[in-house]
Amino acid sequence: MAAKATEKRWYRVSFGDSSHIRCSVSELQELTNPLISWIFFFYSYSMAACNETINLLENPNAGWFIVLVCKIQKILLLLSGRLKRMGDKLEFTLNLVYLNGGIVHMVLRTISGISNLIRSIHSPTLVIPNRGSEDFMSLVSLVDGRTELHRSVSGLLSFPWAELDERTINRINTQDLCIMAAKVAYENKAYVHKVVTKHWKMHLVGFFEFYNECSMNYDTQAFIFCDRKSSIRLIVVAFRGTEIFNAADWLTDLDISWASIPGIGKVHQGFMKALGLHQAETNGVGSRKHAEAGNKSLAYYTIREKLKRLLKRNQAVKILVTGHSLGGALAILFVAKLVHEKEEAILNKLLRVYTFGQPRVGDETFRSSMARRLKGKYVRVVYRYDIVPRLPFGSPVTPFAHFGKCIYYTNWYQKQVLEKEPDENYFNPLYFIPMHWNAWMDLFRALFVGFQQGESFEENLLSLLERFVGLLIPGVSSHSPRDYINCARLCPDHT
Repeated sequence: MAAKATEKRWYRVSFGDSSHIRCSVSELQELTNPLISWIFFFYSYSMAACNETINLLENPNAGWFIVLVCKIQKILLLLSGRLKRMGDKLEFTLNLVYLNGGIVHMVLRTISGISNLIRSIHSPTLVIPNRGSEDFMSLVSLVDGRTELHRSVSGLLSFPWAELDERTINRINTQDLCIMAAKVAYENKAYVHKVVTKHWKMHLVGFFEFYNECSMNYDTQAFIFCDRKSSIRLIVVAFRGTEIFNAADWLTDLDISWASIPGIGKVHQGFMKALGLHQAETNGVGSRKHAEAGNKSLAYYTIREKLKRLLKRNQAVKILVTGHSLGGALAILFVAKLVHEKEEAILNKLLRVYTFGQPRVGDETFRSSMARRLKGKYVRVVYRYDIVPRLPFGSPVTPFAHFGKCIYYTNWYQKQVLEKEPDENYFNPLYFIPMHWNAWMDLFRALFVGFQQGESFEENLLSLLERFVGLLIPGVSSHSPRDYINCARLCPDHT
């Protein structure tokens, strides 16, 4: 007699009102395994058997943790509008002060404008920020407003006869080029165009806002630029990272259930959705045609096709892919999907993948398969005790793992090449004193770095305030692109 088919059981998790989610046992397990382990992180550290992953699925109260996580996500959704308005007001105010030359000048301009209005005299008054203009900056650029590339980058690329090969490429500070692109990716289209074309003297191929299947909105941002418009030698793809007041970005980060890439391993599903990749019923992350998305512009498919078209017209070209924070995760997963689909035409032109402050994105299988395939083309940069590269927590808490060469910076931009960064899961009590001591040292040195290294390294008041936050939570201030730019300029990686 034929065996009776196993019935697929579904569970309904209610929020106490009309909203709910519906998921199967396997989906609950996929979601619960990492999430519940986080709750017991401190407990796992105190256990003698710290080298084993704790199976918390046997906990009879596991379902309550699922509800808790769902409620946190729901709160983020409810507060998304308020967070956005708060961020908009803060950025508007800071830009208002900046564009008018500081608080004192802003007050004087306001008084002058009122006086001239009364006397019917037309003269320059208060400058009002326009969010879509080339002068409007995000918090990232307000903290660090540098727009010029390091001289070793702009110097070589300015010569039309310079060919990019294995010999000359080492003369270019690709690390600086990539972190600057990753920083600029946080800005609006007009600002990006101004920096790429006017400051870097390069060609902007396109600025994109892609559909994010996790947030169901167009909030995956990236841009592509080349060293010049024709006879291209270098193509750079840069993904935007997490915006602090963007709830959709945080929801993407929190969606840490697994998605499978056949032959590659398991990866962070939230990041894959941000790339426009879906979780198929049976075959993991599938390879659907871009047309199936209807009118939605999806990151992976759009960028892949853009690169293919550029490569058809330019044979002697190299490709850099980069991103900071969430952008770093999208950068390496974009390349992972190229590996899965055997896009050799693009992969053969890949010079390097540079990520800065990138979170973990895959399991041990993903780690080993990608390390074998990329063979040194992937560089992961970590500054001090940046908290983001230590998330999601790795072994023994979850199966998430980093791979590739880690360029770790400590002791005020001193470089080390490591397999993995110290204090892998951030909350190790042994690192409590060193973390806070280094935060104090960073603040102290920031006061004098302009005198030591030059005017371009001088930090503004907002940057110093961010370092004050680091005295309480060192991993937050260490995540700023500012320090990653300093790393690239004071002690770049040329290995």
